[in-house]
Amino acid sequence: MKPRNNFRDYMNKNKMITVKYHDQIVGHLALTSEHLAAFEYDSVWLRNGFSISPFKLPLEKKVFVASREPFNGNFGVFADSLPDGWGRLLIDRMLIKMRVNPAEVSILDRLAILGKTGMGVLEYVPEYKVVDSKISNSLEELEQECEKILNERYDGVIEQLFVAGGSSGGARPKILTKIDDEDLIIKFRSSHDPKDIGKIEYRYSQIAKQVGIKMPETRLFDEKYFGVKRFDQLKNGEKVHMLSASALLDASHCLPALDYSDLMKSHTNVYVGHAGS
Repeated sequence: MKPRNNFRDYMNKNKMITVKYHDQIVGHLALTSEHLAAFEYDSVWLRNGFSISPFKLPLEKKVFVASREPFNGNFGVFADSLPDGWGRLLIDRMLIKMRVNPAEVSILDRLAILGKTGMGVLEYVPEYKVVDSKISNSLEELEQECEKILNERYDGVIEQLFVAGGSSGGARPKILTKIDDEDLIIKFRSSHDPKDIGKIEYRYSQIAKQVGIKMPETRLFDEKYFGVKRFDQLKNGEKVHMLSASALLDASHCLPALDYSDLMKSHTNVYVGHAGS
């Protein structure tokens, strides 16, 4: 199915995004004249809710304005919702296919594209549904399509990959899917990974569990594809609010400001969500 072609009109009209948590309005996002995110909590949420980002967005009645760095004018909690790496690549490819320059797409517009599909519980309305498409049930076919994009020789149908992985983070290709009634993240190899990287990663996950590291259930599909249960959901499928260390501490994950050893020094109970590359 072809992507919708009226996104540029939407961009011109989209002046505010409403942030929701389980259908409750958390607050509203807009942009300043300097293209910085400005956020204000909803009055009802101020009475009954909680701070969605304790250090940067305390539960107060005021308009918060983000700094330019480290999230390019966004707040970390909302930057967490947006995909990086592979997911951003897919969104940018979709925008180019719609003849829209990705550099001209604002924070609000990217959150609108994400809508209800992002990691974590936060949702953004109005949602702009770029495309409707069903994804293939064949992991091998999806892997082949991913390889074409990574090798910059893509001539397939990008809509499938966008629907499957357009909200995912990390550098490596991956999809969000449901198998055996479980919501999973399934990863594919990048161009520089060994062919058995999925099996290697699965073995490491088993070792991590054996030494007492808490992490979601992992599975190996077709003896080559590493799958991990979505860490942003409870056993009943309900989404939970989550923050990366980068967003919480307002520290760029692209700069060597801190590493896992720093985090483990101050946290004795570490939960490994396996959200990275």
